[in-house]
Amino acid sequence: MVPPGTSLNVWDSLDANGPPQFIWHRPVDGSRVVFLLGAFDPPTRAHVAILDAASRSEGLPGALCLTKELLAREGDVLIPPRDRVELLDRIAVVRHFGLGIANRGTYLDVGRACLVHGIEPTFVIGSDKLAQLADPSFYPDGMRGVTATFEELSFLVVPREGSAVDRDDVRVLDASDVFPDDRTMGISSTEVRRRALAGGGLTGLVPPEVVASVEGYTAAR
Repeated sequence: MVPPGTSLNVWDSLDANGPPQFIWHRPVDGSRVVFLLGAFDPPTRAHVAILDAASRSEGLPGALCLTKELLAREGDVLIPPRDRVELLDRIAVVRHFGLGIANRGTYLDVGRACLVHGIEPTFVIGSDKLAQLADPSFYPDGMRGVTATFEELSFLVVPREGSAVDRDDVRVLDASDVFPDDRTMGISSTEVRRRALAGGGLTGLVPPEVVASVEGYTAAR
């Protein structure tokens, strides 16, 4: 595990253009892990609900994984990436999650980097992510990257409204087992970020342990 106070150095040490790397910030026991990958700007209650449900479903520890390279990112930045490490660590402590950091943005890069360290990842994703995973433009070798992603990695998919699960090589979680209510199901980082930047309150949208911190970033603008 990275010692407290060194997260900035860890973040800075990862080269988004270098070979795929994965570093534990807060490790979990065992080699098989369910990961939720993302930018987490900000981390939301939906993120927590998805990882909780996937971890229970698999009977495996769950871990958040922040990526330094961002793919198809929309909108303004709310929380500086380095600060997200500390917020995610706070969530990880309270929710008993692991926390890792990766330099590359594709699931294939992160998965291969994990395997180098003897970690067997299962990635939990929303069904809206399936289109990105199957888009050859995100891979340097095009369709070979798409094929390798689904051949080499395991995915648990949470159905999201408007995004059908149209593959038979992934496993699907029942959305009713993931989200405590429909309001949580509809939460997205993009919409929360827009609300925050417009001065709206975030109670009920982000984990309670980070509400004050996240609202502090909007107050400072």
